[in-house]
Amino acid sequence: MSRLCERDLLLNVEQLAFPVEDLTVGMFVSALDRPWVETPFLFQGFLIESEDSIVELRDYCEFVYVDVERTDESLISPNGKHSAPKQIPSKNKADPRPAKVEPTSISSKSTEDDETELLKAEIAHAKVAHDSAERTVQKLFEKLSAGEEIDATGVQKSLDPMIDSIMRNDDAMSWLVRMKKKDDYIYDHSIASSIWAMIFGKHLGLDRGDVHVLGTGAMFLDVGKTKIANELLVKPDKLTPDEVKLVRYHVEFGVEIVSKIKGVDPRVIEMVAGHHERYNGTGYPKSLSGTEIPVFARIAGIVDAYDAMTTPRPYAKSLSTYDAIRQLNNFAGVEFPEEVVEQFVQAIGVFPVGTMVELNTGEVGIIIAQNRVRRLRPKVMLLLDSNRAPLVHFKIVDLRNQLSNETGDTSLWIEKGLAPGDYGLDPSEYYL
Repeated sequence: MSRLCERDLLLNVEQLAFPVEDLTVGMFVSALDRPWVETPFLFQGFLIESEDSIVELRDYCEFVYVDVERTDESLISPNGKHSAPKQIPSKNKADPRPAKVEPTSISSKSTEDDETELLKAEIAHAKVAHDSAERTVQKLFEKLSAGEEIDATGVQKSLDPMIDSIMRNDDAMSWLVRMKKKDDYIYDHSIASSIWAMIFGKHLGLDRGDVHVLGTGAMFLDVGKTKIANELLVKPDKLTPDEVKLVRYHVEFGVEIVSKIKGVDPRVIEMVAGHHERYNGTGYPKSLSGTEIPVFARIAGIVDAYDAMTTPRPYAKSLSTYDAIRQLNNFAGVEFPEEVVEQFVQAIGVFPVGTMVELNTGEVGIIIAQNRVRRLRPKVMLLLDSNRAPLVHFKIVDLRNQLSNETGDTSLWIEKGLAPGDYGLDPSEYYL
């Protein structure tokens, strides 16, 4: 496999302020002069692909921030057509706006140690929240399977501690999802999809209420499967066309179940109804396409697909996180909108905490800290040496700072992502 790259020569992310009238096609807008929720822009960060985007920005903003790392240098350099001012004063003195966004910093070793300690502490809180939600969901599905009516109060209450944990440090909940045993696919998939949806919502800058709706909707995506014969859901062989039709009815069953819940947010119903619709119209049950699919349903679709790909199922092996991301990138602009895929990958990371990886040297390890700036160069705890033999003492390699091995004669990079169980390793036995 060829060496991965993510503009690794760049050591900093810089964001420069531009008056809207000085923007041009090709610039990447990373921040606005006002909260994103006060504008119609769905995603926090987007590439200006047409003059129409600039016209729309002009309606809401006086100036924006351009991400230097993601913009062609000729558009922002002093020798290019545009050169960003160092400071943009607000025209409204009673309502001052920030003159700049602080660039993302690369942490020192002491800060890295602090981050690791904070993550350890947060995992403990995340586990309590996750276990509580797991019990709640299990009871919910048991009631549905028995034909009893359900009350969503318990589910909604169980989301609050998870949201709290995600807001403090989403790496903890992300790690926990990956480490949990997959004893029952439907229960675990419901919890995991809910967590991915809430992490995504946090990344998009949605307010807590919207994040809560996303978490609720994602948790209910598969409730309709309680009306499907279990032998079909666990069948290890390929389903027949008639069996596929039966399983696909879980969407309609789910909508029927969720619609009966008192006070349910309409967007929850939209998520259940549309999580198998696809951007190019190839989904089901209504073959919706493009903007016909509600926004929250688009989010539901990608979190559902991602967790399914990274979870062992009766009829398919799980993909490594990296391979799942590559698959989603293949789907960008086809099954999912490109901007949804891009933002989702940014939200969860190419190599999230808890992911097993193999370096180009043959050494095998587990990601213990992401690098938010240079996403392909995270912090790795090595478990196996270059001969795949277990290390007596685990070694920490920070790829953002350590570009070569200890002797300096071999460059270091991540060759590929691994799935849990590769080389007989269980990440949950090693991490922290």
